[in-house]
Amino acid sequence: MLLLLTIILTCASSAYDHIYVCYTNDIEGGLSPSQAWWMNPYFPPVIGNAAAAATFIKAKKQEADSLGYAFLLFDSGDMFMGSPIGEFSKGTAVADFMNYCGYDVIAPGNHDYDMGVEVFKNFVAATNAVFLGSNIIYEDTRAPVDYLEPYVILEKNDLRIGIFSLLTEYMAGMTTPEKFANHDVLPEQETAQRMVDTLLAKGADVIFALTGIGLRHDKRIASAVPGIDVIFGSHSASALEIPYEDSIHHTIICQSYSHLTCVGFLDLHIDTLLKRIAGYKGELVDLLSDEIESDTAMEHIIARWEQETQKGFDEVIGYSNEEMTRNGFEESTIGNLITDAMREYFDVDIAVHNSGGIRANLPQGDITYRACYNIDALSNTAVIMTMTGAQVRDMLEVGFNGHHAIFQVSGIALEWDPRQDTGQRILTITDHNGIPLDPVRDYRVVTNSYLAAGGGEYIVFKDARDIRETFTYLRNILADHIKKHSPIGSRIQGRIINVADR
Repeated sequence: MLLLLTIILTCASSAYDHIYVCYTNDIEGGLSPSQAWWMNPYFPPVIGNAAAAATFIKAKKQEADSLGYAFLLFDSGDMFMGSPIGEFSKGTAVADFMNYCGYDVIAPGNHDYDMGVEVFKNFVAATNAVFLGSNIIYEDTRAPVDYLEPYVILEKNDLRIGIFSLLTEYMAGMTTPEKFANHDVLPEQETAQRMVDTLLAKGADVIFALTGIGLRHDKRIASAVPGIDVIFGSHSASALEIPYEDSIHHTIICQSYSHLTCVGFLDLHIDTLLKRIAGYKGELVDLLSDEIESDTAMEHIIARWEQETQKGFDEVIGYSNEEMTRNGFEESTIGNLITDAMREYFDVDIAVHNSGGIRANLPQGDITYRACYNIDALSNTAVIMTMTGAQVRDMLEVGFNGHHAIFQVSGIALEWDPRQDTGQRILTITDHNGIPLDPVRDYRVVTNSYLAAGGGEYIVFKDARDIRETFTYLRNILADHIKKHSPIGSRIQGRIINVADR
């Protein structure tokens, strides 16, 4: 149980010890170096990802060893689906990363079953860590699944650390019966209470939970179930630069950014006499390449997997009758192609994409998957949401306020006037049938994960309802569209009219 979490008790130094915990979540196969587009979309700093993470984790473990501190390394789910290297290796590349770094305990998230139970079981078998599944059971027998442990108790420096996990109880709505065959998930709160009771009865001094239920549900569990000292969460990728502390039971909640762009670090101060947490300090460490050197052995592992998993990137998937180009301040042919592909793929009313997120033109002639990958080099995924017509107008005003490149659209046409005051530049909006948008009607909208994240002025997207991250890469949506409609062509259709140009 927690004592004073924000104040380190002053007492004889010999009465206190430390546990260093490094943690990751929502890696989603993000092993390869990437760019921090959210920091600067025009000149993004380079992220070292797996190679930098290996350097940081190794350094923290060495520091802990030199000081006589315990060290633990956790991941709380959504580990390999979401990138070519993760998906095409069926998780084995991520297993190699985790084995190299020496992960201690891991819990699955909902996307770890996206390729089916057998693929995930193979991933578990390939990874040298304890895998937990406290609320995952077989549907027919109602018994716990036999390839995951219900809990684990680790002994570190005379402290017994009990650890359990929670998978989202809404799993049925996040996967298909085929992918989660003969599996079911027990209620989160009920399982948490049962696990706390079990671990306390078995002599656990402190209790950790690895959860794949999202920050909102983590907070609910923390306030409803006493006895959990720290929750390491995933699923919502709600990065907590400073750990959250529940005001009722003083449970600490930690969660990092996704795609292995950072590593979370928690320094727990332990009262060795009472065997309780007496204080803590936590942070998220960005894996910037100009600050953290890459581990060369890890670089070689990633390079090998990149070569193996990108086979077929240069195979022809279609043909373009013309070059499709970008334009940050007008309707563009490639903007029309991408948003049309998004809208058709999800059968929604409206598609919106920021022009700055289109990173390359589509050349005339044969098209390869690599061309689609280059266009979506920022690794955006599609996010679906519900907006009223009035909210769509507010959202479009942000896209045409002159502070950045405009939005590209499908399913609607609009007229705008840059001479008007900010927030009043959209003059008309009509749907694809030419009917004015109804301000009170609900419209299903698909956009990209960068806009949906709601950073800065894009917070307007957070006002939408029923927001659902599909974890489907836009480059795959585009490739599917090209295969289906080849040979392709696109033209300016008057979707975006700047009346000042008349």
